[in-house]
Amino acid sequence: MKSNLINNFFRKDLNLKNRWWHRLLFVVFITTFTSLVIVNAYDILGDGKFQQWKKVDALKERITSEIKPISALIKVGEKIGEDNADYALNYGSDEYYNGILNDVYCSTELSNNYEKIKNDRNINSLYIRNLYDRNNVSPDIFSNYIKQNDIRCLTVDAYTTYDTSGQVSEKLTFLEPDKSYQDNWSFYEKSPIKTIMYIVEMLAIILSISFLVFAGIIVIYYKVFIYIIFGSKKNI
Repeated sequence: MKSNLINNFFRKDLNLKNRWWHRLLFVVFITTFTSLVIVNAYDILGDGKFQQWKKVDALKERITSEIKPISALIKVGEKIGEDNADYALNYGSDEYYNGILNDVYCSTELSNNYEKIKNDRNINSLYIRNLYDRNNVSPDIFSNYIKQNDIRCLTVDAYTTYDTSGQVSEKLTFLEPDKSYQDNWSFYEKSPIKTIMYIVEMLAIILSISFLVFAGIIVIYYKVFIYIIFGSKKNI
């Protein structure tokens, strides 16, 4: 019964394998199927951005009383990124990432010691933009804000202004408290197991979708195209 169904579906009565155009279409079909699988797999896996990561420590777990840039807290083979967004570790630009490593300073005693960063980086302005926009605040306000909000990380940031001719008129560097790093950032390391599982999963999805698409093409070919040319089996 099963054999008859297969024979009827693939129209064994027509002996299609002896027709040159059928063989040509079969070769085109297999070539197209293989090419699309390879292209889709390369789009997902070929750019090297399939690497998966596992969380090692939260940033706040490594902060001590000593003021250190994040580059001094990160270990060999690790990267730092936002919690639940470790996929972004494969896409972050070098300039942005290096800025996080070198321009974010952390300490449990920032309210008393932030002046060290200010002096080391030759910074004159202290900003708390969520309260005072781009207005310089006094050291007392800055220190009290850090203490009252238990802030353990500061960022060195800058903005550039331009004159009417489009030329740079000023570049102002400032120091600003940023609680998001201590609350939402962690250290990650590469995970071979998660990476292998991800590759297998992606390949399974690609193959499944490809098989479904081409199964539909096969049905159209035998049940529509072949029927139009030869009619149903009972008429042969």
